[in-house]
Amino acid sequence: MFISILANMSILLVSLYGYLSYYANYGKFHSFFKANETVINSVFVTIVGTLLLYFAIVIDGARYDLRFLLLAFTVKYFGSKVGVISATSLMFVRLLWGGDHHIFIAITYSLMLVIMLPLLKIYVGKIKSDVMQLLILNYCCLAIGNFLNVIIFHNLLIDIQIYGFLYVISTIMIFIFYFMINDIRRMQKQSSHDYLTKMKNWSEFQNKIDMLVKKEKAFSLAILDIDYFKMFNDSFNHLVGDLVLLEVGKVFLSFETHQINCYRIGGEEFAFTFEQTEFRDVEKELEKIRQTVQKININTLLSNEEIKEVTVSIGATHVSTFSNVDNFMLRADEALYKAKESGRNRVVVSV
Repeated sequence: MFISILANMSILLVSLYGYLSYYANYGKFHSFFKANETVINSVFVTIVGTLLLYFAIVIDGARYDLRFLLLAFTVKYFGSKVGVISATSLMFVRLLWGGDHHIFIAITYSLMLVIMLPLLKIYVGKIKSDVMQLLILNYCCLAIGNFLNVIIFHNLLIDIQIYGFLYVISTIMIFIFYFMINDIRRMQKQSSHDYLTKMKNWSEFQNKIDMLVKKEKAFSLAILDIDYFKMFNDSFNHLVGDLVLLEVGKVFLSFETHQINCYRIGGEEFAFTFEQTEFRDVEKELEKIRQTVQKININTLLSNEEIKEVTVSIGATHVSTFSNVDNFMLRADEALYKAKESGRNRVVVSV
């Protein structure tokens, strides 16, 4: 029994790590993955569930494994739709193991999960704690199988031993996996976000540009630079400079949406990408950003009247052809240079 449980634990651990690594390093930038995310995730969960079933504890023909824990994580992180598809697929996989007298309970268990998982997702969605959500999903998925075994086979003594062990093991694994997921996400965010402004960094900017170019979908690009930023560091100190960056970063992040992304790509240099947005609307949005930055009152934060205002110069261009990848970056930089040459604190567009 212990060997089977260890095998199940190892399968879940390796699968979780493999999926997170793939998604972090490649999947999130792959258009095919995004377009077929539900199908791919369902296939992935079904394969993992099949492996868990293969290494299940077999007692008098009944198979005990950690599929319930897999489905709990599936509903939490992939959604109830993937959970239902996976539970249905695993029901058919279970049928391949033969039609013994336990097949009825296996089918009934799967059907009950198909019905219950969407309802459980709605219920746990009201709970703020991720750990509590996982625990409730886990216990409910496990309790359904536990209940069916008791009322159909009346093996109370065996169920107390096996299910008691499964409750304990799954609880421990939830905490291990939860902290592992959070650690991986934290490290991923540290590597992809600027530590000071919390904005996405140069690497993420390059990944976004590469993806947009590969998809050959029209988008707009803006390069922004804080005016006279060197003065903040030289005339005051680096703490004041960091405060300016922080406040400007907050403004930029407030404009971020699903189609609009902002990045810190250098010391005082930033970038915006606009997808599925008309260029005239991009110009209006950039003007709003410029005006909002100008409203930042650094003096109230510093108790210092020497800093009159913070402003940004912005160069923007629209990208619709992809024969020369570097060309649109150069156009945005040239537009930024013209904005600075013509007095700063303005938006200049290169067409």
